[in-house]
Amino acid sequence: MSAPLDALVGFSCCRAGSVSCTYDARASQVNHLGDPVIVHSRVKGTQLVGNLLGDPSERDLFVYLPPGYEESDRRYPTAYLLHALGSSAQDEIAPKNDGQRWVTPLEDVLDPVFGRMGTAPMIVVIPDGWCRWGCGQWVDSPVTGNFEQYVLHDIIPHIDGTYRTIPDASSRGVFGFSSGGFGSWNLSSRHPDVFGAMAVLSADSFLDMTHKFMLYKYLDSIWPEAPDGPVEGNFWAEIVYNYSATYSPNPDNPPYYVDLPVAFPSGELLQEVWDRWLRFDPVVNVHDRIDNLRSLRGIMIDAGSKDDYNLHWGHRLLSHHLSEAGIAHEHLENPGNHGGRFQERYQVALEWLSRVLEHA
Repeated sequence: MSAPLDALVGFSCCRAGSVSCTYDARASQVNHLGDPVIVHSRVKGTQLVGNLLGDPSERDLFVYLPPGYEESDRRYPTAYLLHALGSSAQDEIAPKNDGQRWVTPLEDVLDPVFGRMGTAPMIVVIPDGWCRWGCGQWVDSPVTGNFEQYVLHDIIPHIDGTYRTIPDASSRGVFGFSSGGFGSWNLSSRHPDVFGAMAVLSADSFLDMTHKFMLYKYLDSIWPEAPDGPVEGNFWAEIVYNYSATYSPNPDNPPYYVDLPVAFPSGELLQEVWDRWLRFDPVVNVHDRIDNLRSLRGIMIDAGSKDDYNLHWGHRLLSHHLSEAGIAHEHLENPGNHGGRFQERYQVALEWLSRVLEHA
């Protein structure tokens, strides 16, 4: 049985329309009956302990409780939102908005979904996948931490034990944008017994086309110096080391504990290392996960047709492979670039997930 919100000591609640303010959950009577609520807690990540970057294992966790949750005793499906590289759970809730792009607080994205859009209510869970080099990519790595296991063994049991969820794969979905979309593919295609549906938004895919060039952008950015770890403010250095830490970690190669897939100064592609990256590529591993994918309740893939990293081609190829295998899925394209419409696509994904997941 879940505790009432006014008994959750150590949690904080935000009423929709006031994410910039936090209230102690013991004083949650400030919340109007029927309003959605965002609950913040800190979760000990047993699966993140000992990561070689030394990042904290205790993490933020945000849970959006839909309108009517506090007044009912019903159980709800859950949708897990995985954030992108360079973001965090906190950034999803309250974006910094100190750059060129305005990003809406998440409550203003979710409220219309379960309000004027008329989507059947769900609990939305926002775990934290941040690492000091960008993002743990929601995969297991001794360098960044075992983020796949963290979601499976730390987050989901906590959520199902704390809130009135329907604790079954048929009522649990996952979605995210960019690295979050990649993580959604990884978790659902590997664990259909945990996540019954996935909405994959502008996900890292077709790495031979969309990511290989980054290796050379990185070398150009530091030339003629040799690679020597992430360089603060150098996007290409940070992203290449982040991907290497998650796709080709090497605990026996200090001080950065990664194998880079390109040689310096020749620029030769180190195929053995690159193949380690490709094992994470959805357009490659789709072939090994056909039975898992066939068992899902739904697959949605969506990308902007003007994606800055050409990820729409990764999605097109992934859709092609799924169709070849006879796996039903929805393949959508929108007129956006990489990230310009990601919050709108969150809304599309949630409406779709609510339709394919089982409700009580």
